[in-house]
Amino acid sequence: MTVKDKAVIVTGGASGMGRASALTLASQGAKVAVADRDAAGARAVRDEIVARGGTAIDVGCDIGNSTEVAQLVARVQKEYRRVDVLLHAAGICPRKPYLEMTDDDWREVLRVNLDGSFYITRDVGRVMAEQKSGTMILVTSDRGVHGSIDYAHYAASKGGMIALTKSLALTMGQYGVTVNGLNPGITDTPLARAAVVQWHEKMTLDVLGKCSEPEEIAEIVLFLAGTAGAFMTGQIVGTRMRYGA
Repeated sequence: MTVKDKAVIVTGGASGMGRASALTLASQGAKVAVADRDAAGARAVRDEIVARGGTAIDVGCDIGNSTEVAQLVARVQKEYRRVDVLLHAAGICPRKPYLEMTDDDWREVLRVNLDGSFYITRDVGRVMAEQKSGTMILVTSDRGVHGSIDYAHYAASKGGMIALTKSLALTMGQYGVTVNGLNPGITDTPLARAAVVQWHEKMTLDVLGKCSEPEEIAEIVLFLAGTAGAFMTGQIVGTRMRYGA
């Protein structure tokens, strides 16, 4: 599952699955760009990677801002000369009952989650098409398949990301680029703790009886990013089954 010397962008890299994946990929020899709108958090992860003997840079970036995304990709190309892997883990998940949702509530979630996915995959896709190689991994969600009470905007954005993943796989295959989605299920991250975990037992009964840890999801990312996942594309990889509702 080697990723040694691969240049990797991790969006949402300051915390949760993004942070765990950045650390895991760096530990296996990848050169990582930690991107997050929490610039201080991204810098802290960069420092942690460097302290462990890895290679990393940090970039403050609002993924829903196309100008900042373009600057991020340009910075990585300047530092590493290429982009081999994109892990797109950035996203937001604010709770809002559907009938109380404002236009701004709806647009902000789609701006970050769906528009941001378009911006980063388009700009990275252009680099990878020129290289004629690369791997994209988008963190999607089973909420994009099953829907979600009080998180309809989040579910809609993730459903759009699933369709985008499959469309990108069809588009990018001719350039030797693979594109897959990852539905991690409920994972013990700051985002999930704020939005989902408090009603985990009511809404989602996991057959393993627990949430996954970010480090466990990072191992799946490592598989998809490395040589073992080189012939997978257009797939939405789930972690485990659920029962009940």
